[in-house]
Amino acid sequence: MVRWQHTARLAVIAVASCMTLPGWVTPLAAQEHELVTEPKRYTFTQAHLGTIVRLVFYSADRAEAKQLAERCFERVVELDKVFSDYRDDSELMKLCKVADKRATVVSHEMFTVLTCAQQISQQSGGAFDVTLGSSSKLWRERKRGDVDASVPVRERADYRDLVLNEADQTVSFIKPLSLDLGGIAKGYIADELAGMLEDSGITNLAVSVGGEIVLAGSPPSRKGWGIDLEGPGQKVVASMELSRAALSSSGDSYQFAEIEGERSAHVLDPNTGKGKQDQLNITVIAPTAMQADAWATALRVLGVEKGYTLAAKTGLIEAFFAPAAGAKLKTQGFPSVSFQDANK
Repeated sequence: MVRWQHTARLAVIAVASCMTLPGWVTPLAAQEHELVTEPKRYTFTQAHLGTIVRLVFYSADRAEAKQLAERCFERVVELDKVFSDYRDDSELMKLCKVADKRATVVSHEMFTVLTCAQQISQQSGGAFDVTLGSSSKLWRERKRGDVDASVPVRERADYRDLVLNEADQTVSFIKPLSLDLGGIAKGYIADELAGMLEDSGITNLAVSVGGEIVLAGSPPSRKGWGIDLEGPGQKVVASMELSRAALSSSGDSYQFAEIEGERSAHVLDPNTGKGKQDQLNITVIAPTAMQADAWATALRVLGVEKGYTLAAKTGLIEAFFAPAAGAKLKTQGFPSVSFQDANK
């Protein structure tokens, strides 16, 4: 997990299921319209997408800040209706019912995410694959104990069974597929929210959708936002300061299950359809949170050695590897970090 700090060292932590939270969490109790000469810090938090969505930004008007946050959370709800594999009425679920029968026109949001997913699937040799929906569903059923752990993994699909036509923005399946966008859609949503804030004139902001983070500017009198990097077991192993960046982490500290007596991460290996069993946290910095989200999953699947080699070759991303055993490792362009223990 990757998380940002502030003066109270507030951590942004992804959770496995929705939490009941007040509609607005803000440190201010002033009048609705509070105009100030210097921008003040505002924090808004809501539970969505099975995790926590947090907005931190600076504004000179409290009412405008709240209205902007409301629009952002409304956009999250809209995008959940596009990408969710938990609701039958989502665009994703409707697509999965018909795309093996006919080419289907999809929204700009859906086509953008699937295009990025396919590019990273190709670049990673299939380590990232959104066609693992059936295996993901089975993993969740096993975690809940709804099916016997001995039930075999369902027939595995392949990202090459998903066909995109850019000319008419259609999607088709070579055979029936179940898609899971959990490893990329939250990053897209984080990018979208950061864009909304910047389009409204906000220059200093931090957006978090679970472990997907977008940063711009910095808090007053600081060079950037403080970021904690976690290793296995929810332990902070390093910290750094970033100003403009998009980053994501992948690990099993928060989402895992005991299946057949073995620890199984929610990150599935496309080669087996089963959860990764080694304990490893990876943080990726990329041009967008959408890319960071997908690449973090791909590198988590590949492991330290293969993941490091691929990350170094891309010329697009930087990565930090924190295995349960062994030294921490980062690519050459990854920002300088302050380690929290002796194992560097």
